[in-house]
Amino acid sequence: MNAGARRVLVTGAARGLGEGIAERLVGDGWDVAIVDVAPAVAATASRLASLRDGARVPSFVGDVADEVFAERTVSEVVDALGGLDALVNNAGIGGPSTRVVETDVAAFRRVLDVNLVGAFLFSRAVGRVLLAERTGGAIVNVGSIFGQQGVEDDAAYGASKAGITLLTHSLALELASAGVRVNTVAPGHMATDMHFEYLRTLATSRGTTFEDEREEVRRTIPLGRHGTPADVAGVVAWLLSEDAAYVTGQTIGVNGGVLLS
Repeated sequence: MNAGARRVLVTGAARGLGEGIAERLVGDGWDVAIVDVAPAVAATASRLASLRDGARVPSFVGDVADEVFAERTVSEVVDALGGLDALVNNAGIGGPSTRVVETDVAAFRRVLDVNLVGAFLFSRAVGRVLLAERTGGAIVNVGSIFGQQGVEDDAAYGASKAGITLLTHSLALELASAGVRVNTVAPGHMATDMHFEYLRTLATSRGTTFEDEREEVRRTIPLGRHGTPADVAGVVAWLLSEDAAYVTGQTIGVNGGVLLS
């Protein structure tokens, strides 16, 4: 990575994990371009830019699964920040909570398009920049615990996140010669709007309450609590830092130990 150059693009950063990651990186001295399909990303960028004197936080509104948007955005980020040193592919959607035999193919494809194809498109565009500069750099892809073990009624999301892990492996091998490291962070049960929306849907289908479902999940976590955006952001910040200079092709679980139970 260029000495003193700390420029990163974070997708899906209007709220939730992406916002938390971007906030941590701004605080750590990075200039952070943020992308989201929600227009609220502009307000998030304004708030983040106020956290540090001189911070540059340009924002871009669009669908990460749109090839033209991905290519144009990376080009505009390079122009705005004078280059790029890192990418965090965080953008994602939850998808249908249905059994495979009842899942609409369009809904299944949409989850793959956003969660996996979006990461591919931005990795391809940023990877080309990093290969051309040959000054190192890093990519962090946000996977999920549900990409590591299958669950009922969530095949689309799980398949998309499992794909993230293998995309990471291929990218790590292909970009290593340019000194670019690629890793996956796999969050567990996080205290985010997307997770809580899932629990509300589950409660409705089961005839329970949101509080019941949240407590049921909490009991499965050895550390006894849901994760936070800050928990994930800390690991992402480490993976982008020189402290992780010999770490590539790995999947780091941020899940409170839930896979151990």
